[in-house]
Amino acid sequence: MNVKSNVVVFVTLFSLLLGLGQAEAQIKITFPVSRLVFQRDNNNQATVQIAGSYSQTLDAVEVRAVARSAGQGTTTDWTTLQTNPTNGQFMGTLPVKGGWYKLLVRGRSGGAIVVNDSLDRFGVGEVFAIMGHSNAQGSGCTVNGVNQCPSINGANDDRVTVVSLDQNGSNFQQYLTTADTRYLPGLAFSQLLINSGFSPFASIPWLWGHMGDVLVQRINVPIMLYNAGFGGTTMQQTYWAAYNIPFQHSFVRYDLRMPYANLRNLMNLYVPTTGLRAVLVQHGENDRDNPTDSTSKYYYKVIDKVRAEFNKPNLACIVALSSFVGARFDNVRAAQFQVINTPGYFAFQGPDLDNINTQADRPDGIHFSPSGQNKAGDSWANAITDSYLSTISPYSAESQPVATIACATSNQLKLTQPDGYQYTWSTGSTSNSLTVGDGIYTARLLNGQNKVYFPPAVVVPANVQPTTPTITSDNGTLTICRSTGLKLTSSYTGPNRWSTSATSPSVVASTPGVYSVQARNAVYGCLSNAASQTISLASADLDLAIQTSRRTVALNDTLSLWFIVQNRGVCDAGSVSIQTRLPPNLSFVSSTDNLSASSNVVGGTISNITAGLTTGRRYVARLTAPGTYIAAAEIIDSTNPIMGVTLNNGTANGEKDEAQIDLRTTESSSTIYVSPNPKQGPLPSVQSSQPTPDPTKVDLSLLMQASSQSIKVGQPVSITLIVTNQGGLAATNVVLNNLLPSGLQFVSSSSGMTVNGSVVKGTISQIPVGQSVSLTFVVQATSNGVFTNQAQIMTIDQTDADSIPGNGYTNGEDDQASNYLRTAG
Repeated sequence: MNVKSNVVVFVTLFSLLLGLGQAEAQIKITFPVSRLVFQRDNNNQATVQIAGSYSQTLDAVEVRAVARSAGQGTTTDWTTLQTNPTNGQFMGTLPVKGGWYKLLVRGRSGGAIVVNDSLDRFGVGEVFAIMGHSNAQGSGCTVNGVNQCPSINGANDDRVTVVSLDQNGSNFQQYLTTADTRYLPGLAFSQLLINSGFSPFASIPWLWGHMGDVLVQRINVPIMLYNAGFGGTTMQQTYWAAYNIPFQHSFVRYDLRMPYANLRNLMNLYVPTTGLRAVLVQHGENDRDNPTDSTSKYYYKVIDKVRAEFNKPNLACIVALSSFVGARFDNVRAAQFQVINTPGYFAFQGPDLDNINTQADRPDGIHFSPSGQNKAGDSWANAITDSYLSTISPYSAESQPVATIACATSNQLKLTQPDGYQYTWSTGSTSNSLTVGDGIYTARLLNGQNKVYFPPAVVVPANVQPTTPTITSDNGTLTICRSTGLKLTSSYTGPNRWSTSATSPSVVASTPGVYSVQARNAVYGCLSNAASQTISLASADLDLAIQTSRRTVALNDTLSLWFIVQNRGVCDAGSVSIQTRLPPNLSFVSSTDNLSASSNVVGGTISNITAGLTTGRRYVARLTAPGTYIAAAEIIDSTNPIMGVTLNNGTANGEKDEAQIDLRTTESSSTIYVSPNPKQGPLPSVQSSQPTPDPTKVDLSLLMQASSQSIKVGQPVSITLIVTNQGGLAATNVVLNNLLPSGLQFVSSSSGMTVNGSVVKGTISQIPVGQSVSLTFVVQATSNGVFTNQAQIMTIDQTDADSIPGNGYTNGEDDQASNYLRTAG
């Protein structure tokens, strides 16, 4: 009769990732996962793929494998896994000897260790797949109403590992009706315990926990076990299912390709990640009714199918001698020996389980009691000899593909798996890409051959998009004052992306316009929203004058004329264009200063005028008729706006961008020749804002003049304070205070002014109506800089019509004055 087992099923939910902490960690190992065992090669070594996520810039990621217990592995030195990782993921490989390890990673930046993480355990050892019927899967046996074959406990040794499986949940029920690997757990490893189950089809540890303990103690490396056993099946049915030959069975579904589907699924689902040493075959009892040649054919065909389907032509099988059902069946054993003894077939003899045959060990004549399980476990452990483990060529773990990461909108990342697969993300998405925020994301990838890969999980931190930075300038304004430009600085200390393409924290704005910057995440490259500032040119304080080599000239003689531009401000001026329309009979001769003439218009450009400097342009002209000449000029264009003027609006507006000079010939004539002024419009009528003088009040105004606005350290400069009385009453006892800025030092005063600290003080005894009186003192600069000198009228005997004496230096009243001085050279 056929043997049936009670298929006890329970479910393991699809795990996102074992062993991961919070997504906020700045470095996290995501592969391997906890308890994963890599198949070692015959040199007792595996090349272990190590990958993870990080969220701060790193110069290098280093790795070390540390044996969990003395003698259970070979601890490695710290090794550089990857230098200058990019895009938030690190990856590399580490050669590791057989053993049971803790994995350490650390990140370096600037020569210092800045982040670290650890994985509690992983192994390099042996990986086996189990196939067979109920004595492989695990089964109870009822004798006289009592289960005489309860499973013994699982492994005591922490190094005996399985993919845990819960056969009672909805996922496994779906698997029973579909045989789809999507409903089997992923890389969810655990120690083989009494209630852990092990994927893809076993619910109890059975003999394998004990086998694992004995084997691990002997070979001293961890083992990984997959159990594809299906109770009540035969090797013949496995053959039929493997080759898609229809058959009928009361509980084995041919349409799902069971029982072969279990082996196929573990080969597709887990073996690519862990590798494999051999398949442990424990069939036979249920094939006792078949002749030897048929049974041997089924063995051969199933083994051949597995090797061909999974492109593992040398995959080893360790075949148990197993036929006992109340007695041995030599027809089965002969078939097993035939397979085992086939030269070059990579089939090796396993345990002779028929030797375990007492009623105590097999209460129902078939299945193992606890004592039988212990004996069977010992037999398997002893049958997997050291010779097998040194001569059988294993199949190593394959490298897992890695997702790419790109920035998306709204503080998210776009995770993209490689092309050519079917995708199942931990979120349920089946797209190859996922746009997500904070969290840990895993995926299963299924290729065209139904092979499954588990790319390292991606840890997305809470913030991948920097906050919008702010822009500040070095002079506190948004105007370019110096020809050296305006330094703009982003508040973001990491990498930036400016509209100029610069990536530094600061840029120099040399031309006006809109400047914007985005903060760039140093790891992922995600950009913040843009911060923008409109930068303009600062106003220049320019005066134009005309000078001549002589004012009286003989007829037809030549003279030199200069356009003189003085920059009185603290800001440099850019290019300035100057033009004069020559009066009739004043003709242009030449210029060595790049001035040119067209018809009666002489003009040229001054490329730059540094703050506080005066610049001239010369040309030579000739007077060709007797008379008086009035030559006028103006600034017609300027890169910077010029304070208080309208450019190119004529030469008779009284503005400081206009100038004129009069010349005359030695030959007298009443004729006056004047520069044409075609752009001069009608001058507006000017209404004085000066109030009618009050006979009971004074009306004082203060003006400050400096002998030079550009000085050298230690060079004396005269400051003159001029007080004018436009009131209706004479002013008496007018007290002036001048507040010296730091860097200016009082030297002397010819007007009797005195100094107390930083305040220079002087008194004017009387200022008649309509008159002006001045006080002068000398200062010198003690350091380089730009200085603002301020003065005000402190007290008078009378009432001022429109200001309050002594109320401050910056209230905008006409009894206050200020001037700028700067050091040069």
